[in-house]
Amino acid sequence: MDQLIENLRAIVGRENVLAERDELLVYECDGLTQHKHLPRAVVFPSSTGEVAAVVRELASAGVSFAPRGAGTGLSGGALAVGRGVIVELSRMRRLLKLDVENRIAVIETGMVNEQVSRAVAAHGLYYVPDPSSGRTCTVGGNIAENAGGIHCLKYGVTTDHVLAARVVLSDGQVIDLGGAAGAAGYDLLGVFVGSEGTFGIATEATVRLAPLPQAVRTLLADFAEVDDASRAVSAIIAEGLIPAALEMMDGATIRAVEASVFAAGLPRDAGAALLIELDGLEAGLEDEARRAESICCEHGARGVRRATDERERKKLWAARKGAFGAMGRLAPDMMIQDAVVPRSRLPEILAETYRVSSEYRLKLANVFHAGDGNLHPFISFDRRDADELRRVEEAGREIMQACVRAGGTITGEHGVGLDKSAYLPLIFSDDDLDAMLSVRAAFDPSSLCNPGKIIPAPRGCGEARAVAAATAQTATREVGGRNGDASAERGAGRVSTPPRFEEPEEAATSASSPTRFRRKPGLSHGARGVDEIGQLFTRALGGECVEARSGAVAVLPSSAEEACEGMKIAAREGLASYPSGAGLWLGRRRGTSTGQRVAISTRRLSRIVEHSPADLVVTAEAGVPLSSLNAEVSRSGQWLPLDPPDDGRATVGGVVATGMGGALSAACGPPRAHLLGVRAVLADGRAIRAGGRVVKNVAGYDLAKLFAGSRGTLCLLTELTFKLRPRPARDATLVARAEEAAGLFAAARRLHGERLLPAAVELLSPRAASRLDPDDAGGHLLLVRFAGTNAAVGWQVGRALSLLSAEKLSAPPEVSEDAARLWESVAALPLRGGRKLCWRASALPSHLPELLARLKDASARDDSLAWHAGVAAGSLRATHELIEGSEGLTTLLSELREIARHGGGSLVIEEADEEAGAALATAGFDVWGVEEGASRLMRAVKGALDPRGLLSPGVF
Repeated sequence: MDQLIENLRAIVGRENVLAERDELLVYECDGLTQHKHLPRAVVFPSSTGEVAAVVRELASAGVSFAPRGAGTGLSGGALAVGRGVIVELSRMRRLLKLDVENRIAVIETGMVNEQVSRAVAAHGLYYVPDPSSGRTCTVGGNIAENAGGIHCLKYGVTTDHVLAARVVLSDGQVIDLGGAAGAAGYDLLGVFVGSEGTFGIATEATVRLAPLPQAVRTLLADFAEVDDASRAVSAIIAEGLIPAALEMMDGATIRAVEASVFAAGLPRDAGAALLIELDGLEAGLEDEARRAESICCEHGARGVRRATDERERKKLWAARKGAFGAMGRLAPDMMIQDAVVPRSRLPEILAETYRVSSEYRLKLANVFHAGDGNLHPFISFDRRDADELRRVEEAGREIMQACVRAGGTITGEHGVGLDKSAYLPLIFSDDDLDAMLSVRAAFDPSSLCNPGKIIPAPRGCGEARAVAAATAQTATREVGGRNGDASAERGAGRVSTPPRFEEPEEAATSASSPTRFRRKPGLSHGARGVDEIGQLFTRALGGECVEARSGAVAVLPSSAEEACEGMKIAAREGLASYPSGAGLWLGRRRGTSTGQRVAISTRRLSRIVEHSPADLVVTAEAGVPLSSLNAEVSRSGQWLPLDPPDDGRATVGGVVATGMGGALSAACGPPRAHLLGVRAVLADGRAIRAGGRVVKNVAGYDLAKLFAGSRGTLCLLTELTFKLRPRPARDATLVARAEEAAGLFAAARRLHGERLLPAAVELLSPRAASRLDPDDAGGHLLLVRFAGTNAAVGWQVGRALSLLSAEKLSAPPEVSEDAARLWESVAALPLRGGRKLCWRASALPSHLPELLARLKDASARDDSLAWHAGVAAGSLRATHELIEGSEGLTTLLSELREIARHGGGSLVIEEADEEAGAALATAGFDVWGVEEGASRLMRAVKGALDPRGLLSPGVF
């Protein structure tokens, strides 16, 4: 051990390693002092290179480590269990790059949360995530816990604002996850965020910045009863208001705060108080504030007070954020829970917390993110009293169980760590936890990275190592013994041939004949024959669940149980399986795939399981068309704001599986941003769940993010839960035309610079514009969509028209109020025409002109080229109807990919017919273009969840 300490000192300097017992006491716990583990040493690296060198040294010695930032966590997560070493990142706190035009910053993860906003405030920008410990916690700690904070109701949690991360894995390898403008392949960054330091150490992060709101209204409503306040919360959301923040403090908390340095003049006799903040454009904000005030009064508010200036506003928020510290006045020790329940269940769960505390004779106070349903019950106690400590532990478990029974989860932002690992089985099955462990083993096969956290015993770090070894052994055995189909196609960039299935014919055999299945004529037969394979599934599932077409068998389960059975049969027989939704993006990527395979179609999984308007949440089976889901929830004035490439047939499972968004992604986020939880079937037929049905959830690993965009290579999605948004009161689109794209692009960026808040900004080539309207006069088309209150939309449209009036346009800009139909046509553009090749690229918006300039040159030689670009998002999608040779095509795509990568993005081939696929294959063009480090990690994740490579082989 002495030699290890000396080796570490040689890497970072003698003064940057603590190893004496009295020095280490500070690091034996985090903000939750119930759990204490003394580390062997604490190392303070100053760069990513030093972190990597330290980790390599520890790996060679077989010593575990725990990353740590400011130590403000409340789950026992930043502790070095088993006398490991703490890698302390608090000295890595530089702002490495600030890009004001693209609104991003690259920072070292030891930077304190609030310092990010201070560093960019002069440019009118800020970093949105704001946990209560924002003055001291680090961004790296926020990434580890996927921290939420007060303003995440409207703006989302950490994962929604981190675009990329540089990560040191447990063997010292440095890898970049995500990308400033998006990355191809699995969402490795999405599953990394919230992994609590068990997947690796994030040393640098690229974060999204937002413009400071034009106007803010902050209200304080006080109530005689907690129940009245909690009902007001549901009423505000049901009214279609989404405040930037909606917080509650009960009477006990108010009195503790007012007796502390955080006193803000809160009414000491109140039973509860709501702190409500609305922000955005000045236009219409006052109306929203009045509506919120009226709702509070209707539900029993004794009074509603407004912050009159910024000083008073900050004082009110200091009181709310200081509640945790103020509670320290009540007793020497405190237990704080972090459960989340559906908003509509708040009254009954709050009543239950008070009942439990009374039963166990304990002092309880509640302060929480009411808009999210994220409860923080405080129980004050003295741990020197053994009986009281026992009662606290029992009461805490009862509260957790009540929250789970209400459809909630055990942690919304604090994480699992050591503190809540015993609660995970309340919400996850053994198969769920085993799937999480498999993914953990892919990132950390040596089990040295923050062991003992999250997954409860006996599944600790030792088992993770065993899982990794078993996975590798199984993969070797299976690949060697199979027919070679999947293994032959695993090479990066190979073009595969998944089967394409049209809509079923009306004529079908009788469901009463269990040994027959529907079949199309003209089938080719594999080694075993389609008939033989079809009979395997027919005997188990019935003829109505099986079809045969295009030389392959299709299984159409009508329930999750049938899906599991179908996957088990495929696994037992060693059949490659391709999950399929509407089939919009399957089957035209031609290649050399051979062997026996089966398609698992979700077409019959078509139920909307549950819609809770009061909670803004919907659960649907994977085969429900997105258009049908939105038609259903629109009856309650809500929508799921997704617009992937779709002509009305795309299913919600297919949308999530492809991960593809559309023009709305710039303002509303891609599919992953709306996904709360999934139910899925793994390659071996095990049914698992990930995530949940509440808007904040950091219990376990976020496998839902990993599955989004995995294109059926990791699982079959059977059920999905989404968070919804209120439908805007007005949805209007400004339409402008010009001969040249450059002028329209510049005008669109000026709108962006004016701090307007468009829902979508799309620029279309002349060819694409003509597909929207064959009678179009020609030229490029700019569409700017505004959605929101009548006042806000009206003001923005007026301002945008004023700005565009200075441009050289083909005709005066128009305003269309039939926006929904217009944007449905835009979404369907990639599916129109005789497309032989379809690709998409992403780049930071400032790099789009370079991509468009290159496309202008290409269009001069190929008048079939049609494209449309998301100006605010930095997205670009193009289709070719003609393909002339491989050399010119691959040169164009290679140059575009290089531009995209330089701009922080990527280029992916979405679809290619036989001719285009052959041209790409001849030139050896990599379809996905995944970076090597990420590609290795993708293969490890694939091997962990599908060791035999049976699910959608060759897709990546």
